[in-house]
Amino acid sequence: MIFSNSNNLQAIGIPFNWNADYANGKNYAEYDLLTHKKNDFYLIQKSQVIRFGLFGQRLKFFFEMSDGSFYLHGRRIEIGYEDENGETYYLTSNFRDKDLITYKIASTDFSSKQGLQNTNIESINFGYKTIYNKNDVELFFQPVVSLPFNQSAFIEVKLTSNKNLNGHIIFKSRGIEVERFYAPLEANVSGQINWTIK
Repeated sequence: MIFSNSNNLQAIGIPFNWNADYANGKNYAEYDLLTHKKNDFYLIQKSQVIRFGLFGQRLKFFFEMSDGSFYLHGRRIEIGYEDENGETYYLTSNFRDKDLITYKIASTDFSSKQGLQNTNIESINFGYKTIYNKNDVELFFQPVVSLPFNQSAFIEVKLTSNKNLNGHIIFKSRGIEVERFYAPLEANVSGQINWTIK
């Protein structure tokens, strides 16, 4: 397992590779660590995953599949929503199934004389999507950690409620509130915020 040990494995081919740690102690990485052969994201054994994220540059960024809490270079990051009545929805303490997300944002230069040029990766991203239920409120929750090159890392949070809510989204680091933002939600309309990781 990559995320639970102290080894600092280097990514292959690009600055960060995705990886899934399995319950049986094995892992499945974007590139096989011995052969450097590229693995297929769609062959991840989702039912076996206990942690998923990115590693490289002597850094590890991942989330726990059990509850969805993020660990970003050793720091636990939690996300919650507090409604107008003070009811708190601990979004990253959610034991529902999660669909894994990872993607790269890249661009390729094209010249009519030289054809395709180098492909430039602009950011590497990972996260998940899930449903959070509490009482009669159902929240679609999709947090994605983005590691853009030459910019600060951030978490893109998409949130959709089945009811109108007039509250705040809350970000915590190591259990301490770092920042909160007024975030009213209209029923069945997605809201999105990008939070620079602090």
